[in-house]
Amino acid sequence: MNILGESNEELQLDTAAENRDAAISLAEQARFSLNIFSRDLDPRVFDNTGFERCVFNLARAHRSTDIRILVHDSSLAVSQGHCLIRLAQKLTSSVHIHNPAREHRSELSTFMLVDGAGLLYRPQSTSRNYAALANFMSPQRVGELHDFFNEMWERSTPDSKIRRLYI
Repeated sequence: MNILGESNEELQLDTAAENRDAAISLAEQARFSLNIFSRDLDPRVFDNTGFERCVFNLARAHRSTDIRILVHDSSLAVSQGHCLIRLAQKLTSSVHIHNPAREHRSELSTFMLVDGAGLLYRPQSTSRNYAALANFMSPQRVGELHDFFNEMWERSTPDSKIRRLYI
């Protein structure tokens, strides 16, 4: 088993299932922060009960937990009842979903950053090619991507599609 903050091995991933398992393993070990950048919150990777449980547990663990998600288009995720959409609607003070600004709409990658140490990085998420890498101890690469994520987050806007309407 790879340990967040200790296992410094770059894992090559090729399938949606391998991406999903890496995302769950990283999220399961998260203690402080989880940042996701995605085009559509790929349901084959991010919409499953294992991942939902990990994100829920992280959100409930500490008041200062930071769970931020940037998604280009959440339409499909909203219409299909994606677990991260449900969590953002229930845990409004812990799980935040935003849309990146126009200048970041051309970014093709998907990545997940955990506690400043772990990452899941898929360079081309526009196709169904699931070639990706995961590393549980890559603070330099995570730091670079975290700076990029923060830059995008600062220019982003809350995703209006996830708002619940109470009638």
